[in-house]
Amino acid sequence: MCIILGVTKGVWRKLERGINPPPQKTVLKKFCILVNALSYEQAQLFELARKWEPHKDTNSGHHSLLNKNSNSEWIEAMTKENKPDYEHRHWGKRR
Repeated sequence: MCIILGVTKGVWRKLERGINPPPQKTVLKKFCILVNALSYEQAQLFELARKWEPHKDTNSGHHSLLNKNSNSEWIEAMTKENKPDYEHRHWGKRR
């Protein structure tokens, strides 16, 4: 699916977790075609993309398996994993 959409697995994984902002509308349209989404489902997806806000773990080292005594390398790795791959620039807020 990622190959067809033109995104990497890592980018898509972060998108699913709410770390990456919604991709361009063209990518979401391709996704809707792939999953055979109905027109109202596509409209809902686009509306959710407009309302998107970053997940609370974005730009943090937070992870349920880490605690205050965790290795600093693990915390750095989780911070990197929770950092968005691109800015939120494809969807403007509706007024």
